[in-house]
Amino acid sequence: MIRQVRDIGGLLASLWLTLGCILLALAIGLMGEAFDVAIGNFMAVPFALLCLNLLAAVVKNPKLYRQGGLLGFHIALAGLALLAAFDQLLTLSGHVEVTEGASFDSGLVQAEAGPLHPGGLERVRFVQGGFTINYAPRLKRRDTQSTVRVPSGANGWHTMTVGDDRPLVFGNFRFYTSFNKGFAPLLTFVDSQGVSHRGTVHLPSYPLNYYKQGNRWTPPGGSRPIKFWLHLPKPVFEMQQHWQFQKPESASLIVIDGDKRHEVRPGEAIDISKGKLRYEELRTWMGYKITYSPLLPWMFAAAAIAILCLGWHVVRRVTQTPWLAGSGRRDVADVA
Repeated sequence: MIRQVRDIGGLLASLWLTLGCILLALAIGLMGEAFDVAIGNFMAVPFALLCLNLLAAVVKNPKLYRQGGLLGFHIALAGLALLAAFDQLLTLSGHVEVTEGASFDSGLVQAEAGPLHPGGLERVRFVQGGFTINYAPRLKRRDTQSTVRVPSGANGWHTMTVGDDRPLVFGNFRFYTSFNKGFAPLLTFVDSQGVSHRGTVHLPSYPLNYYKQGNRWTPPGGSRPIKFWLHLPKPVFEMQQHWQFQKPESASLIVIDGDKRHEVRPGEAIDISKGKLRYEELRTWMGYKITYSPLLPWMFAAAAIAILCLGWHVVRRVTQTPWLAGSGRRDVADVA
């Protein structure tokens, strides 16, 4: 029995297991990128095994107890692996589109969450304002500055600017602007009963899909979708120049209802099947990447401790090596 325990301990402490955990984590990450699937649950497995591997290595190698720096390095790495495993079970990664002038709606979020994710996204509140995006020639996106309003207490609101590297933070949730953004016609539909419905229709991301700025929408109570197409007399972007994302000044909305085609401008209304449609104005929408990694600060701390312990071990080895004395002994030996 004791021998079997030692064999299991030796297997857990093996460098081959260390290499296997690293390769498994790499393979899972590549599969997630290739097939666009959630990998959090699977990624926790190699990290947990790596934690056991490092702790077993400490137990199986008594020499580590006499080398404080190397011992601390292994323990810190084991803690980092354990934190990474739990972080994968708690994490959330998603994205959402928020219309200019509208409040964030957690129901529109598309996300993948770990089995231990505590939730709380429904408590996030902010209102999307306008945004500016600078582009270099050949549509190379530079800095993004998105204006949002967040609650500031006492029923007040505070305005702030966020971007690709300056997130909007709510607890452990972080919202980063993405390349995904575009135009959104604001529409008012009055059905045959006189009930008014107001909302926006998001068009495909611009300028990535500048050649297909269309979408479909089915009116409340309707049985067939209505097609929309944003007609831009001239492109908003400049392919070979620096430019800034902005709403077009003279864009009209093409509305196709069955075999009827209408072209409307902001403020105009048309009769469509089972009601009247009014094109209020053209707004924009901004896409956000959402992350939730509550253990990330602790992971950074564990990594920093591991680096410090390894540095301490290297410095002690260097300072305790009798370079000059060793050199002198070799000289004497050579003379003899």
